[in-house]
Amino acid sequence: MSQITYREQPMEFDLQHALENFANMYDSHALMLVDESISNSLDAGASNIDIKIETTSGAASISFLDNGPGMNESQFTNYQKASFSTKDKKFGLGFAGIGAKMYVIAHEKSEIITETFNGKKQLACSFYVNDGVKTCQRIPKQKFTRPGTFYKVILKPEDHYYLINNLESILIDSFNHAMLNGLNITINGNKIKPWSPLATKQQTFTVSHKGKKLLCKFYLLKDDMDQHKRNISYHIMGKTIVEKNLEFLNDVQGKYHEKIYVSVDASSMKFLLKTDKRSFLPGVYPYYRSVNKEIHKITKKLGLLSNNTPNKLINNVLTKAFAKLFLDPKYAWLNPQGTGSIGCFGTGQPTSRGTSTTSTSTSHRQGGVRHRSKGGFAIGTYVNPSDKRDGWLDIANNIPMINAGHPLYIKFDPNPKTLQWHMARVVVSVLLLHGSMQRPMTMQEFTDLQTEILTAVKDELWL
Repeated sequence: MSQITYREQPMEFDLQHALENFANMYDSHALMLVDESISNSLDAGASNIDIKIETTSGAASISFLDNGPGMNESQFTNYQKASFSTKDKKFGLGFAGIGAKMYVIAHEKSEIITETFNGKKQLACSFYVNDGVKTCQRIPKQKFTRPGTFYKVILKPEDHYYLINNLESILIDSFNHAMLNGLNITINGNKIKPWSPLATKQQTFTVSHKGKKLLCKFYLLKDDMDQHKRNISYHIMGKTIVEKNLEFLNDVQGKYHEKIYVSVDASSMKFLLKTDKRSFLPGVYPYYRSVNKEIHKITKKLGLLSNNTPNKLINNVLTKAFAKLFLDPKYAWLNPQGTGSIGCFGTGQPTSRGTSTTSTSTSHRQGGVRHRSKGGFAIGTYVNPSDKRDGWLDIANNIPMINAGHPLYIKFDPNPKTLQWHMARVVVSVLLLHGSMQRPMTMQEFTDLQTEILTAVKDELWL
């Protein structure tokens, strides 16, 4: 019996469709274009970028001229290949080898012209769509007075209009840190002035997580931030990747909500950067957490936190129910303290329910409040009627907090059984919310897991 053999052949690749898929990862083709162009210049070591937005012969365009070292023939040849990059993801921003070519599929009349000069030879090419994505050598036209790279793109009318009206704010939002560190950017000859934080107090600190170090600068601003800015700005090579509000913002006195600003050099987190350069992969949350904890220490020391103080300890029945649950590996990842001995949080005095709150773990005093030993689990209450949240995670101590001043808590308070069920629900919601930052889940998955956990602990409660 003869054996059938099959001939091996390379998989076919639809370049145009692939570029379309990559481009769709970005919220805006115009933002994609600006991000990729400036990022490539930063990767090349440029310190000056001249941008022009103009209309020639009815065609709107944007161009970028930088003072980087330019490309040699080998580098320029590789530049014209799809998804080919000499860059290491550990270094630089443009690691995918596709960024400079993607806009060509965004507009049927688009064309990307690139010229480069390395001090010895000038080279030029163009990208366009003509029965597929094409590249072609061209006669150089740009007059270089020094090494650098010129990049010009024919724009869609709507992108031209958008960039005319928003380019300056886009550059400040995305590349403010780079400009503060010496990058000069002009638009049609006008130099962009970055936003500089004017502080009454500032402090530099370092956060470490799994061997990765983040250099952070804390500012207590003289004036409120612009409305569109957030408290913490994470940036890589001067490009803002994401901005976040403080996890404990509601614990900060209201007058300081817009006056706390922290710049975080996230270069060591480059391996978590998504292709769109505007977000991180899910594994980023432990880094966010570590940064927030250090900021919490600073704000507490400066007296910026509210004067609200923790109330009484949640009864041991509820605490033990969740401590037992976390012994199951299926749920252990939700324990903000990790598995271990049962921990309690509070004064060790009876609660209003009349239930003993004696801790079974070793505790110590910190700021007038007892905390459980490391590795345990604790639940605390906070009285804050003005806070709309029914619960949150105390980031300084990794303790789920229940707002005893919330209308729902007050409503259930007369009945110990319904109150305990309410508290259990709040704890589960708090733990899942923070757990979802590490393990993203859909709303349906969140709801299903919440029901599953409440069902699992029901027999441990006195309902």
